[in-house]
Amino acid sequence: MISAHAPALVDYVFIVDKFPALGGHAKIVTTAKFPGGAGANVVHNLATLGVDATLFTTLGKDEDAKFFIENTRAEVSAEITDELTGKVLVFVDQKGERTFFVQPNSAEKPFVKVKYGEFLYVDPFPSELSFEIQKEIMQSFGGFVILNPGHFYASMGFKKLSELLEFTDMIIMSSAEFEILKTPPRDYLDFVDYLIVTLGEKGAVCYTKKEKISDKGFKAKVVDTTGAGDAFSAGFIYGFINDFSLENCLKLGNFCGAYNVERIGARAFPTKDAIADFISTLRKH
Repeated sequence: MISAHAPALVDYVFIVDKFPALGGHAKIVTTAKFPGGAGANVVHNLATLGVDATLFTTLGKDEDAKFFIENTRAEVSAEITDELTGKVLVFVDQKGERTFFVQPNSAEKPFVKVKYGEFLYVDPFPSELSFEIQKEIMQSFGGFVILNPGHFYASMGFKKLSELLEFTDMIIMSSAEFEILKTPPRDYLDFVDYLIVTLGEKGAVCYTKKEKISDKGFKAKVVDTTGAGDAFSAGFIYGFINDFSLENCLKLGNFCGAYNVERIGARAFPTKDAIADFISTLRKH
């Protein structure tokens, strides 16, 4: 039902006592290893809920590739484009804020074809080739296209991004990315039907040509914000493909995002039963 054209990355997570000043040092409190990549996280999370999901990506020939496939619930359709799989070093402080260092490896060579389907989730590869390759895929896809521009595409400016928006039905971005682009919602809606902006602890907002819908989100004890946006996207998309109201899509997305930040790892996501229980509360209101 849903495909993603997105990088496969392996996250090496280091929880530190603080972020040091330049030239300083900090203590590593905890370490962990997780499969990652924003689009990969989204389709993995959807697959845990029973959605037919496939990730079209690139991998290396190393143990990280095996680790990624074995720990991803979505089907992985990959081309081998490097000896090494893409890696991310993630440093997280005691407030849950994180800093990333990316070693692209196979993710820098996004040469994989996408099969047609109902929905396509597009997430930038860390590669100068990514934009044009994904533009061509989006143009020829034929189904419903969801774009996560990330910092990479947002930093290109709205004029350049609009080349992708021409083939986009829904765009989901963070408030930081929205601020980088400095463009009012109406300009996005000249291209797309849905603009969703996540607001961190303040929830999220959805713009359409007819209305603006907001949800204030849920209070959470933040441990690690890595993957919070991906968890939100998976929750929102799950509601959307199941014909929930946009208000309830936002609520489900925020529920998943809050669950994520209270745990370590980008793929911390509610179980199918927890989602079902939450959905039942929505239906009572």
